[in-house]
Amino acid sequence: MNQSVEERIDRLQAGGIIDMHFDLPMDLYEKRERRDVLGTEFLPEFKAGNVAVVGAAIYIEDRYLPQNGLRVALDQVARLYAETAVSGRFAICKNYLEIQAAAETGKIAFLITMEGVEPLGTDLNQLRVFYELGVRSIGLTHARSNAAGHGGVFAASGSPRDGLSAFGREVVRECEALGVIVDLAHINPAGFEEILSITIKPPIVSHTNVRRYYDIERNISDEQIRKIGARRGVIGINSILVSPREEESTLDHYVDQIEHIANLIGIDSVGIGFDFFEFIYRHWPESRQKELAAKFITPHFIPDLTNHSHAHNFTRRLIERGFSDADIEKILRGNWLRIFKELL
Repeated sequence: MNQSVEERIDRLQAGGIIDMHFDLPMDLYEKRERRDVLGTEFLPEFKAGNVAVVGAAIYIEDRYLPQNGLRVALDQVARLYAETAVSGRFAICKNYLEIQAAAETGKIAFLITMEGVEPLGTDLNQLRVFYELGVRSIGLTHARSNAAGHGGVFAASGSPRDGLSAFGREVVRECEALGVIVDLAHINPAGFEEILSITIKPPIVSHTNVRRYYDIERNISDEQIRKIGARRGVIGINSILVSPREEESTLDHYVDQIEHIANLIGIDSVGIGFDFFEFIYRHWPESRQKELAAKFITPHFIPDLTNHSHAHNFTRRLIERGFSDADIEKILRGNWLRIFKELL
């Protein structure tokens, strides 16, 4: 029986896994004096997890703002391109056909995303620059406020009640015009509603958790889940904010959130946005970890789902929980591929 389960895992993962949120460019930037970080630190985990596509997220830490947001963002993109060239095992992809080509040649695809539009300042022309560099998905905010809008707070209430700024609305409309996926991860409830009101294409939430299980405004409510489903969007489940309690931050509770969304809006609207962060967090000094806890929240990592090599643990648990092969394939990659095919 165990052997048959392992064979099923191998078969289901053979087509590749898509993770729509990974803070890779930020880490490459911090290690910019080193060469082949991708090949030595990340490729083994990607291969072990059968990873096919990674949403490589540009994110600018507070310490670089406001003066250096654009420069650091461009440097992050530069490092991703340089590292991709050194390894030869990766491809930066700008559309669905390029993602397909990467898979056919055995390469792992990077789809560059942006988490928070701080690099744009208030200049819409910068959006075109990042589009030409390969950015294909943009979330307007992280937890903080910026020129486009406001992030949802890591608490049950207290997010700014305002929606998007005039600049934020311009960014959203230009994203739809260019062919950049609009990501609703992190946006505050008012911004969430406004984005849906001014867009027509399927929206995504690249990485989030279910508010019913972890009641903070950064997470997604049942009402918001239904609205994404009504628009044929996809919600990626995050591995960090599964529960406010460490003892409940487990793989089963992670799958509970997938099951909850599938029960509400159907299996076609749920995917993966692992947001693996433990590899960065564990190297921080205690003072910086305390700063994160004070500013946002203390992350609780799932012991058997902390990096991409653990993806088989996730697939095994989906099998054990009774998901069909067809549904597992949709969760692992099929639903995100549909979004890419329709929007990129």
